[in-house]
Amino acid sequence: MRLRASVGAVGVWLACSQPAMVWAQTRPMIERIVPTAGPPGTRVRIEGRGFSRGLRVLFNERAVTPSEVLPERITVTVPDGAESGRFVLAAGADETESPETFRVTERLPPPVVRSVDPGSAAPGTEVTIRGDNFAARPSDNAVRVGNVPVVVRAGDSGALRVIIPDGAVSGPVFVRTAGGEARSGGDLVVGVRLAIREMAPVAVAPGGHVILRGAGFSPTAALDHVTLGGRQVRVVRATATELEVEVPVDGTSGTFAVEIAGAGRYETAQRLFVGPAPVVRVMEPTSGPPGARVTLRGEHFGSDASRVAVAFGAANAAVVSAAPTVLVVTVPDGAVSGRVSVTAAGVGPVLSPTEFRAMAAVSVARVDPRAGDLGERITLTGTGFSAVAAENTVQLGSAVARVVTATPTELVVEVPEGARSGNWAVAVAGSGSARSREPFMVTLRPRITALEPERGVPGTRVTLRGTNFPADRSLASVRLNGADVPIESYARDAIAVTVPRDGQTGRFQVIGRLQGTGTAPMEFFVLQPVLLQAVDPAAGPLGSTVTLRGTGFEPDPARLAVRLGPQLVRPTRNSTTEIVFTVPRNSRGGTITVEADGRQPVSSTQPFAITVPPVVTAVVPPAAAPGARVVIRGRNFGRDLATVGVTIGTLTCPTSAVTPTTVECQVPEGAQTGPLTVRVANAGEARASAPFRVLAAPAPRTPAP
Repeated sequence: MRLRASVGAVGVWLACSQPAMVWAQTRPMIERIVPTAGPPGTRVRIEGRGFSRGLRVLFNERAVTPSEVLPERITVTVPDGAESGRFVLAAGADETESPETFRVTERLPPPVVRSVDPGSAAPGTEVTIRGDNFAARPSDNAVRVGNVPVVVRAGDSGALRVIIPDGAVSGPVFVRTAGGEARSGGDLVVGVRLAIREMAPVAVAPGGHVILRGAGFSPTAALDHVTLGGRQVRVVRATATELEVEVPVDGTSGTFAVEIAGAGRYETAQRLFVGPAPVVRVMEPTSGPPGARVTLRGEHFGSDASRVAVAFGAANAAVVSAAPTVLVVTVPDGAVSGRVSVTAAGVGPVLSPTEFRAMAAVSVARVDPRAGDLGERITLTGTGFSAVAAENTVQLGSAVARVVTATPTELVVEVPEGARSGNWAVAVAGSGSARSREPFMVTLRPRITALEPERGVPGTRVTLRGTNFPADRSLASVRLNGADVPIESYARDAIAVTVPRDGQTGRFQVIGRLQGTGTAPMEFFVLQPVLLQAVDPAAGPLGSTVTLRGTGFEPDPARLAVRLGPQLVRPTRNSTTEIVFTVPRNSRGGTITVEADGRQPVSSTQPFAITVPPVVTAVVPPAAAPGARVVIRGRNFGRDLATVGVTIGTLTCPTSAVTPTTVECQVPEGAQTGPLTVRVANAGEARASAPFRVLAAPAPRTPAP
């Protein structure tokens, strides 16, 4: 069964061949079609109610695909080859027919885009599209830039005026009519929408500069037309997002406007205030802590304190009072040294001609040490001190102390003569004063006047002599180079200690509880132990080699000093365990000493004697048989039989007597002719001028019968 209707949709009962009853849903209703005539390609709006996406659209019994389906509107395009007829909306077997017949006319000629003027534009600006065959009614022309639809404000068949929308990007311009679609030959360049988002400052003196921040500006300053209150101003610097302009010297307050050809015009809602800049001529005082009052004298401050801003660095000051030529402000917390800035009625900031020295509030947080002797240096730690020592007045009681060094947080002072125990007081010029929280005790600190000895190896017993040592031994302690040293014996004027095994060179200190610390005026030098174990030989002639053996010798020859008697000798080789030197030609012998910086000096237990080499002048007899007694004449043989040795060839001749000029010995068995040599311990050796001839032993005599 097929039912057509052209009236409002209503619910009806339909009788079928079957006895069952079926409820029909609300049917769509077509009120009108717009337009009612046009060539193939015309976009037609079917207007009415109850439309849904499930509906089929027929034109003159031919199915067409809608481009838009809304509850009250369906948009379709008249297909090519179509003939005049009605539009039908079908839902299953039910159909709803349009009240008017759409008349298909001859196809219109396609549009042609010849130019787009201007070729670049920002969103919100108007562009004219010129060409041919545009629809006479502006709404019948569909225009887009790239893929973004554009609103047609006005137009005719030869020109269309459109507004570039936000979101558009550069691309070709398309114009679509019932006759087809045309595309521009080139792209329309879409720029950034012209806008001023920020103005800084919002108040300025005549001749000052203002920064306009926003978008869509031309980086070429000459293309940015800027006015203030309708009067053109000079553009000093330009970028795409920022303009720097100069207010005329006779400029007045007003709004800014920026106009760029092809990009539009933008005017600020906020007015720029143009007025005289404040002038600071005098600042009194030029230093002070937070809370101090400062007076600024000058011009153009105004009388409204709420419109005046004064800053000490990044910290804003409270304005106590304001007059056109005088400002009174309070130094804020966080103030820093430097020039003070002033802004009046939004104009500024301008800087003071001199710097303000920000000072912290005066306080004394710590005294170190908390007790000390007259003349002792004490460190006061706190805030608000002057780095100029003379600007700090420090007292202990009524006695004024000398300030040795000063920083903003630390003063080093000396306990003044005549001072008594009490609190320290610090007064800083222009900043105030403060007292220490705890009293300082003036004491007679221990004094060390002498060390006996002043140097030594670990284990050395040292006596510290001085005055003011505590009366009670339990109140005293001793340190060497900061390390505690046990006390071995104690008196008010002498303390004995032993240098510890790991002691280091430094100053001895005697610490008296409640008295202070006394430091020795001289250093105690801890020497490295040195041991001289052997001198080899113990005596010798000039030019002989001597070897010293031991431990702890200085291995660096440049730091080592070796003496033979009073004479300095140069080692030929040295290490921590051995020193070798040659007896100088002009030496007279004596005690050998070894010295080096930082090491214990040592000396030989016996003097080193300079000996004279022996001399052999004659051998009597010059030849003899084994067992014969021989007398060797000469000099420098000495008197000690144990120090003299005689050899013939390689065999030793037993000696029986020695004098400084003679040696008696016996030709040994097995001796052969060869050199005869006399050796004297620690003196050298001498050889006879001619070989000693060894004769054959006489044959033994046969006894007579």
